[in-house]
Amino acid sequence: MAVLSAACPAAPVDDADAGAALGNDAGAEPHDDAGWSADDDAGSAPDDAGSTPDDAGPDDPFGRYDRAGPATVTLLTGTVDLGGFSPVELDVYLPSTPGPRPVVNLSPGLLQPRAAYRRYGERLASHGVIVVVRDDPGMLTDTQTVADDIVTIGTSWLAAENVDVASPLFGRVDVSRLGLAGHSRGGKASLIAAEQGLQDVASAWFGLDPVDAAEFSGGAMARDALPSLGMPTGFFGAEVSSSCSPADDNFHVLFSFAPSPSVELVGVGAGHTQLQDQDACVGCAACSPAGSADDEEVLALAVRYLTAFFARELLDDEAVGAGLDGAGAAVDVAEGRITRTTR
Repeated sequence: MAVLSAACPAAPVDDADAGAALGNDAGAEPHDDAGWSADDDAGSAPDDAGSTPDDAGPDDPFGRYDRAGPATVTLLTGTVDLGGFSPVELDVYLPSTPGPRPVVNLSPGLLQPRAAYRRYGERLASHGVIVVVRDDPGMLTDTQTVADDIVTIGTSWLAAENVDVASPLFGRVDVSRLGLAGHSRGGKASLIAAEQGLQDVASAWFGLDPVDAAEFSGGAMARDALPSLGMPTGFFGAEVSSSCSPADDNFHVLFSFAPSPSVELVGVGAGHTQLQDQDACVGCAACSPAGSADDEEVLALAVRYLTAFFARELLDDEAVGAGLDGAGAAVDVAEGRITRTTR
């Protein structure tokens, strides 16, 4: 079973929301021996992804998920044992929203650090969804192994943390509401996990320009079992195919295999690496050609749609709609920022 190993002690929390922010709804002292460090400045304040204040008003055509939500966000970092060759360091974005919360496991692209996806974690958590992210382990670890780790998180690690009184996740996890997401290789790995050990566990999957390449795959191809996947799927793809996202293996190929219900959004002029924070991207220049769209606009779109998709699937927000119109999809289509296909 996956267990926590000692990292550094949890940082002291002395604000009024300490109990909720660290998963301690009874108001007891934060856990100091759980092997987690806490950054209480993650916040639900502006996350630099094009968001506006949460009180922007009911007439916002892009909906509430275009901005930070009402919850305070604590960023926890811990080293955990998932049963592999070495421990894995995880970031957990924990909302102050009381009670057990749904979880999204987000997997980075090949070689990419978890810091490059912080905006997704902050936005989702500010709307009440716990987010778990790890660094991509690199080229020496095949995609099937990454998928196996995702399965371990979804089938045993989260449940174990939820009942461990020494964990900041004690009593905070709704294990019945799990979403999977990933960018590039992480999109493929999370989809394979959804098709395999999490088929009857996860509620939904969302791909950020996922790439179903044979390289580093360990022999697994996500498209093979995708037609029988029993959960809703969403895709946000980059219009510009690159050396890192070849047309023969890209999101559009995967979407063609996805059963209903599924939605495919394409960022017009977007490039593969624009779906992550450019300041933290590793080797972005190697992905050629680059996108022609504005970096911040592409990332803002991706963050908004991923958040809205999981709000629909995990928070039961029916206003988002099947085609994500409640998150501004029709407006973005009309104004030329995205194209959309649904089934």
